[in-house]
Amino acid sequence: MARILVVDDHKTTADSIAQIGQRLGHEVSVFYDGTEALAAVEQQPYDVVVTDLRLPGASGMDILSRGMTIHPEGVVMVITAYGSIEKAVEAMRKGAFDFISKPFTIDEIKVKLEKALGQASVQQEMVRMRASLAALHDDETRRYNFNEIVGKSAAMQKVFDTIRKVAASDASVLILGESGTGKELVARAIHYNSQRTDGPFIRAHCAAYAEGVLESELFGHEKGSFTGAVARKIGRFEQAHGGTLFLDEIGDISHNVQVKLLRFLQEKEFERVGGTQTISVDVRILSATNQDLKELIGKRTFREDLYYRLNVISLFLPPLRERSDDIAMLVEHFLRQYAGREPVKKLDPEAMILLTKYHWPGNIRELQNVIERATVLAQGDRITVDHLPQDITGAIATAPRLTGPINFDAEIEKYEKELIQGALIESDYVKARAATLLGIDRNRLRYKMEKYGIEDLAPTK
Repeated sequence: MARILVVDDHKTTADSIAQIGQRLGHEVSVFYDGTEALAAVEQQPYDVVVTDLRLPGASGMDILSRGMTIHPEGVVMVITAYGSIEKAVEAMRKGAFDFISKPFTIDEIKVKLEKALGQASVQQEMVRMRASLAALHDDETRRYNFNEIVGKSAAMQKVFDTIRKVAASDASVLILGESGTGKELVARAIHYNSQRTDGPFIRAHCAAYAEGVLESELFGHEKGSFTGAVARKIGRFEQAHGGTLFLDEIGDISHNVQVKLLRFLQEKEFERVGGTQTISVDVRILSATNQDLKELIGKRTFREDLYYRLNVISLFLPPLRERSDDIAMLVEHFLRQYAGREPVKKLDPEAMILLTKYHWPGNIRELQNVIERATVLAQGDRITVDHLPQDITGAIATAPRLTGPINFDAEIEKYEKELIQGALIESDYVKARAATLLGIDRNRLRYKMEKYGIEDLAPTK
């Protein structure tokens, strides 16, 4: 049942329209004064407002303007007397959906009300979609801010600083790093902290497509351009108009695609596969690879001129084995992520030590998988060494013996730091409990945390 408001200073006219709306099964409010109707519109939304243009108090134009401003999902129809169509046309220019000419028939009012209600339903759905998209955008913006890129090591602080700088520009960025280091996360952070944040972020995984398919995915194709092209396809470049295109694994693209990509970077235009129309789009290019592009240039499998177009700014993501100081923070982050609505599980100090000593060939992605697996396997509230995969426990158990001199003090300090980090995670960063686990007092724990630069991740109250 819809809500309809009818206002006309001629009581017979207003009551007649109201009765028709009620017979259609809707709730109808009737007013004979413009000021009273305007107050009602401001107090609650109506699906359809039917208003005379000439009213005592506020005018029909006032009601139209105010209604569209505060309730854009609603529809307004105006009533006009014979000979004053010009006013109705002016109202429609200002946003009225339709007009009703006096005199009118019952059937005419029924048809116009039903059309207006149908339009109101469409507009309400559009408002809901815009709200959903806005909420999604806000969620994406929150999700891909710096809070999602976890790390406090010097190497990661350098990454954060570079992201802030490149986000403020529109230059092409080449993100370098091993698989699993978080290259796409960094690309999204650059986009969602840039002036293009309201535009789309489109990703293309270049290694996932064969040569001909990749060209079509990126640049689109025209109907009939090849076997199976039964309709025109809009490619990733057009989809990314006004935003950012992230080309992942850029080192795997073919020579033909390299040529077409180079032309776009130089001229900001291209043609679809099989097409003749030149298309211009406004797109920022971010790319990433785990390969050595200079080595590929030397092998003549990657164009040097394209490399310099893509690599206006380069950003290197260190492997996890080179930022072991961040492992405790990452573990805590993933434990909270996989806890869902359940209490966050605790990691035994012995398990934490194994995680910090492991070499992590799969980088952050591997650590994330390990924590997810351990969270599933641990039935209680504790994750122990038994819940870690053999790759980790076996690698530590079979570590080679020392074959040369070491810095004994440095190794002891490293082990001490790992023990403290493990105790803090086990105690949910409640320092009194962590100190008890370690057999030391809180002042000594606080001193050790400051000495080793261990961040206090205790939840804020």
